[in-house]
Formats: sequence, structure tokens, C-alpha cells
Amino acid sequence: MELLSHPEKTLNSHLSEVANVALETIKGKELNLSFNYDGEDVEVSELIIDLVYLSAAFHDLGKGTSFFQDYIRNLDKVHDKKKSHALLSAVFVFYVTDRFLETKRFNNELAKLLSSFTFSAVKRHHGRLGNLADEVLISSEWRNLLPELVQNINSEKIQELINSKISNYSFKIDWNSFVAFILNETYNDILEDFSFDILQESYSEIDSNSKITLFYIHQLIYSTLLFSDKNEVILSDTKTTVNQSNVIQNIEAYRESNGFNKPKSEINNLKNEAFYSSLGQLEKVFDKDQHIYSVTLPTGLGKTITAFNIADKMRKLAGFKNSKIIINIPFTSIIDQNFEVYADILNTHDTDVLLKHHHLAEPVYKTNEKVSDFFQSKFLIETWQSDTVVTTFVQLLETLLSCDKAKLMKFADLANSVILLDEIQTIPYEYWETIRESFKILGEKLNIYFILISATQPLIFTPGEDIIELVPDYKKYFLFFNRTKLIINGKIGFDEFKTTLLEYIQNNSTKDVLVIVNTKKAASETFKFICEELDTANIETYFLTTLITPYERKEIINRIKKTSNQQMVIISTQLVEAGVDISVDTVFRQLSPIDSIVQAAGRANRYNEKPGISEVYVYDIEDYRKSSNFVYGSDLLLKTENVLKGFREVEEKDYIQLIEKYFIEVRKQSDNTSQPILNAIKNLDFSLVDFELIENRKTESIYIQLNERAKEIWQEYLIICKTEKLTPWERDAVFSKIKTEFYDFVINVPIPYDSKMIDFDSEKLFNFYVSELNSPSQNYTYSSDDFTQNRGYVASENTTYIL
Repeated sequence: MELLSHPEKTLNSHLSEVANVALETIKGKELNLSFNYDGEDVEVSELIIDLVYLSAAFHDLGKGTSFFQDYIRNLDKVHDKKKSHALLSAVFVFYVTDRFLETKRFNNELAKLLSSFTFSAVKRHHGRLGNLADEVLISSEWRNLLPELVQNINSEKIQELINSKISNYSFKIDWNSFVAFILNETYNDILEDFSFDILQESYSEIDSNSKITLFYIHQLIYSTLLFSDKNEVILSDTKTTVNQSNVIQNIEAYRESNGFNKPKSEINNLKNEAFYSSLGQLEKVFDKDQHIYSVTLPTGLGKTITAFNIADKMRKLAGFKNSKIIINIPFTSIIDQNFEVYADILNTHDTDVLLKHHHLAEPVYKTNEKVSDFFQSKFLIETWQSDTVVTTFVQLLETLLSCDKAKLMKFADLANSVILLDEIQTIPYEYWETIRESFKILGEKLNIYFILISATQPLIFTPGEDIIELVPDYKKYFLFFNRTKLIINGKIGFDEFKTTLLEYIQNNSTKDVLVIVNTKKAASETFKFICEELDTANIETYFLTTLITPYERKEIINRIKKTSNQQMVIISTQLVEAGVDISVDTVFRQLSPIDSIVQAAGRANRYNEKPGISEVYVYDIEDYRKSSNFVYGSDLLLKTENVLKGFREVEEKDYIQLIEKYFIEVRKQSDNTSQPILNAIKNLDFSLVDFELIENRKTESIYIQLNERAKEIWQEYLIICKTEKLTPWERDAVFSKIKTEFYDFVINVPIPYDSKMIDFDSEKLFNFYVSELNSPSQNYTYSSDDFTQNRGYVASENTTYIL
């Protein structure tokens, strides 16, 4: 009777196929896995390929026990923990890799460290990583179980399997010797000595960069195993090959078809100059050993296309044959907007060429009209099997700076890629040092190239040392523009601010006005006041925050972009600052960090199309200072006040001076901020490497039936939830067909800190509060005709929120 790994797959076949995929995944990568250990320089790039192979080739060896074989053939029976296979497999992989490293005459302590990496990867390929010092310690319960497990494996069959996997190696593994290794608890003595002696003494003495390198070597082994195991199970015989596109050629065709190569205005001339000079600069300064670059240009000068062009040229200069371009954008709303530009450039919606990935994106992977099934699509999308990937900062940074197993599956495949981070200034300064140190190591060791893109480039990296600017004489582009000017006002009460705003709108009836405040509550109250006080019959008035559904936000942005003879007034939060392509005459901005103010100014006179210079009025609203501190932090607002002190007006050509002065102060703050994630990385405390770009505040979800289509989708959702015969995985697969459209009608409302629930006038149904089309909630205001009514979610008067 053959040993099985899955109901219809032999263990031997599964191990071979996973090992083959693992080799395919890592073998073609250009790696530079060198570090210093115990005073000696060590290079392990080729060695890690062997460790990856051995981990994959034996990751499920523990399935050879009679207990697991009984389980896999009788899934309906009740089985105890003796069917578990991960720990036994991990101990065997430790034993094998340790024997292998002996043949390489490796430093014994370093050999134990690398073998512990393979142990950890295999032990947790079905679980969650723990801190390495704890992970290698085995409980007394499992020490008692392991002897029984190894003695319930057919020694002849398992020896035959072992021999077949290491036939190309010079060392041999004797199963009976391994059984003795278990029965005598030799493994336990070695692992305990490693945890208490090596990790606390020898490892603690090595330098910081070597520690970060070793962390990412572990992640490389772990990621490759996770990806290969899942790939073999889900894709089986269906293999997907990602071919490298000629992005530069596509961009040239796109620019020609849109007339960008023959500019007819001064701003388009500047775009052209920036586009070609940046490419020329890249060819001059590119160095394979320099891995971090920047593209700094004012708003409206085509950073998106310029950086995409640079990324393709960079991977060609690096000589990569199998390299992805990963484009990271801070907000999902901007992804949806920019993605269509990339689709037009590449002239495709085939997912192997261009992939959109965020938590609300359509979970369908299609190539040449062939659509993969739900589980295959989910895997291919989540592991970024595409030439160009458009995704979020969250997806990238949780892959590089967390130990989330689902995110880590794609980590190994990031080697040799070019990673663009658009609107990089949105990264909180608290993470700057962690990003700086980790990106430098990832660039050097995994041959990843990073391009940071912004109009307000933060000082995460030291210019000219860590990072090279690719726009020659970039400051001249800022000096050229004088589209806007900041008008700095002092402290003002909220009522006075609203009155000042109202008077401006009434006295400037030909000007479109954008108002950006720091909280959703302030936006809601401002919008309500303006709509009550203005004659809105001749004014288009819009409320734009996450208190309204994505469906409404898309509709409003489309309306704003259309030419109108009526005055337009938009009340919003910082939602519109980064990447939203709108242009107004005047901006009112509540005091916020300098980079945020400058981004807000970029929504005025964006294409230099307005007569004269557009005003950007900055006010410190006293009533909302406490909540502003909550949103941005009091330190950043104080630094902004210090930078702006003494200024009454600042023209756009001088913004760059404000930005540089501000970020020098922020860098000082960053350098003195504790870095718990970076410390955890250095200490191999995997359970503490837990990056969260967005505060994990508890929220409640509300489904808003805005129209008949929203009502239909809700009914489909109810049918899915009520169909008892569906397994959780089948339910996810069915829901995936309506997921993207479903979440167009969902908002997430933060639960007040002093409460356990949100204020809403109905009970939850299948995890959602619902505002029904025929019986709308009193907590949600919407009209398809009168946009002055559209304030979205509104809490009762006696409910206190920090929004």
C-alpha cells in the first residue's frame, strides 16, 4: 500500500513536485546572501537553494506514519493528534540539513542556526510562526509522542523515499539513525543548547545588517516552501508562466496615440522634458549595487507614466530575465483610477500581464480569455503571478515586515523585482527607520530595486547616499510653477471658519471651492452648514468622505471632473489629497502636516488652466485641534507651525523650501522613535514582526441599498448565507462573483472608544447593518437627485465620535 499525502496523491509524488516548484521559484533568482558571522564573511546564496530544496523535499515526511495514513484514508472518522505531521517533518528536516551542512564544513553554530530556519519553516508551514528561541523548544507532550510516531512508519518505504530525494547529494541519511536521534532525545539537547546558548550569546554579537539579512534568509526559505506547497496542491498540472512585457515600447505607442510626444502647451512641454531627461539620467547613474532611487516632480507632471517607464528600463539595465514591476499606491480608490491608465498603456486586461490586487479587487485571474477557477484565481492573484502588479502599500509592507503566512507566500518571488512606491510621503515617520534598514538589505541581498515617487519626497533615506534622484535638477520644475499660493491664517473657531468659508463662496460665485478638514465629523458638520446657508439651486455641492459608499464617491469624482457652468463646492477629508485627479479654483485646508497641505494645493489649478494664481487658505481650527492631533499626531502639527511661522503667503515656487525644512525636522523625530518591528526582525522574534500601516480600530459594516441593483446584490448575498450545504470555501467562491460590486455599497464605521457598537437603527443581519431601499435608515442620508442630502452615515446627536 503506497503512502499518501492527499486523498488521491502519493506522498512521494507530492514531495517531488513541491521540491521541483521550490527549485523553479528560487533557482533563477540573482541573490547576494552574504553576511558576517563570528567575525567571518559568509556567502550562502547557493547553499540556500539546497536548504530550500531539502525543506521542500521532506516537508511532509511525517505523513508517512500509520496514524496519518489512517486519517487520509478515513477522513470522516475522528482522529487524535497523532495524525499530525508538521513537527516530525520539521525535526527530520533539521536532521537532514544539519548533516548536509556538516559536509560543507560550516561553522557549527551557524549550521545550527540555518538548520533551525528549515525546522521553523517546516514546522509552521501549516501554522503561525513563533519567536525562534521559543519555536525550537519542544513540549514534553510532543517529546513523548515523537518516539511513537517514528516507530509507526514503514522503515523500508520511508528509506526508499529518502534515498530518491537525495540521490544527487554526496551525503546519505539512514532512517534508523534518525529513529535513534528521536528515541535518545538527541534533537532536544541540540535544540535547547541552540536556544539558550547560541541565540543568546553568539547570535547576539553579530552586527545589525547581518541580523536583518539572516531574518530575510529565513523568510526566503519559509516563503518558497509556502508558495511551492500551495502551488502544487491548487494548480497541480496547471502551470502559469509570466512573460516580461516590453513596457517602454507600449508607453511610446501610448504617448504617440495621445499626442504626448507633440506637446502643445507649456506644461506638456515640461512633462516631455521630465519624461526623457529622467530616462537619460537613469542610464547615466544606474549602478547594479545601488538599489534605491527617487522620482520627485510637482503634481501634474506625469510621475505615473515616467516612473513606469523608468522601472522597465531599470530591470533591463539590471539584466533581469524574470522580473516583476510592483506598483504600490496608498489607497484603493487611487488604484482603481490609475489601473485603467496602466491597462491602456499595456493594451490588455490579461492578468498575467497586468494585475490589480487589493482586498476589494475582483478575484478573477484570466489569460487569453481563459478564466481560472476561484481557488486558482485567488492563489495566482495573492502571489502576484503577473508581469506588472498594481497594489497597495499595505499588501507590500505586510509582506516585507510581517510574518503573515498568506502574505509571505509571495515574498520569495519579489527577488529581482522593481518596486515603485507612489505617494511615498503617506508612510508614517514612525516606520521610517525600519523601512530604511530593511529596504537597504532587501535591495542588496535580494536584488530588489526601489523607486520612491512623490511631489513631497520625505527624508526616509539620505539623498546622495542611500538614495539617488532620477529627475535631473528636479527643483527647477517646482520653481517653474506658480499655480497656487498658500495663505496662512492663524487660529480660528469652527463657527467662524464656516462663516468665513460661506462668505467666500457667496462672494466668488465663479470659483470652484474644495474644503479639506481633518476629520469626517468636521466635514459632515461643514457640509450641513453650507447646504443650509447657501442657495444650492445654482451650486453643485458634494460631500466626499468614507462616510459615504464607494459607489457614491466614484459618482461624485466623475461629476467633479466634468465641465460645468455652475459653481462647485466640495467638502472632504484628506481622502482627495493623494492621486485624485481633480482641479478647482480655491482650496480651504485645515492645518495639517506640510506635505499634506502641499498635496491639497495640488488639487487647485492642477494643469495651470485657471486664470491667475489659485489661493490655498490654511486655518488652524481650534475646536478641532484635539481631534487633529489624534489624526496626525501633535508633533507633526507643531513642526508644521514652526515651519510656517512668520509666513503670511507662500507661492508654489517656494513650496520645496518648506517641504525640505519640514522633513529635516521629521527625520530628527524619526531617528529618535523606537522601532519595535525592526528590533523584532533583528532578534528573530517572528511573532512580534507584525506591521500595521492602518490602525486596527474596530469598525462595524453597513450595507446601503442605494438603488435597485444594490437591493438585488443584497438578496444574492442572503441566499449565499442561507444555503447551509455550502462549505465556507464554497461560500467564499460563490460570494467572489459579487464581492467587488457588493462592497461598492458598504461603509465601515468606527466603534466609539466608549462603546461596544455603533449607533444604528436596526439589528445586524449576517454581519451587516442594512439600510433598506424601501425603508432607509435614519442614520444614512442619500438622494440620487439632490446631492445636498448626501451626508452618508450620521450618528444621533447624543453620540460622541472621533471621526
